[in-house]
Amino acid sequence: MTIPATHAEIEELYLNAELKQCRSISVTACNSFEGTSTIAQALTERYLLAGHRTLLVDLNLYHPSLTPLDITPAQSGITELSELKDNWVQDRQSPKVFLGVIAPSEPRTRLLFKDPSNLRQQVSVWLEQYDRVVIDTSPILNVNKNNIPAQCVANACDGTYLVALSGVTLSSQIEDAVQSLTEGTHTQLLGAILNYRDQPTLANEICREIDRLRWLPSKVTQWMKRKIRQNRFLALPI
Repeated sequence: MTIPATHAEIEELYLNAELKQCRSISVTACNSFEGTSTIAQALTERYLLAGHRTLLVDLNLYHPSLTPLDITPAQSGITELSELKDNWVQDRQSPKVFLGVIAPSEPRTRLLFKDPSNLRQQVSVWLEQYDRVVIDTSPILNVNKNNIPAQCVANACDGTYLVALSGVTLSSQIEDAVQSLTEGTHTQLLGAILNYRDQPTLANEICREIDRLRWLPSKVTQWMKRKIRQNRFLALPI
């Protein structure tokens, strides 16, 4: 699943963060596979389109999404955490390429990043070289000894977005996640993102049926689908 950087919803996320003067953004969710990596990449693209030098950081140790490319790395400002070097990286499931940081594999490095002060220091180092930093985090409610807690990452960033998968994430899980993010911390929760990935809109379903009408001229079917997608009522999820 990919989301265009010019998507209206991504534009809203971008403007919301910019109006609140957030230079570092973390994207998290209650559970795994709810769309944090997709949102983080789309938001990174939007920052790049705006002319911001942007670094995408993968701290989602539960399900890493980035893999390094064999390209000469950019000079890194990282000192003691030498493994986390910025380099050209690629999404594991698409051809998208970014300047980014892959998920750390060394236990010692993971342990260092679990220290809130170390993590804040590292984000500050990245912000000396980049205009914006977007961090993909592990799920809040999937706690294990290897994950870097999403709460620590959120607390080290200027703002955080919480992703919820429609039809899957429970309201009680969202409440627990919000409480975990904000209780006793200085985390700024920028908002919640409702992912309709598994709930297609009525417009998409109608367009899918139109595609079966192969006897109609292509110009007619394209016109019909364009009119259907422009209807705000049909854009609602089923």
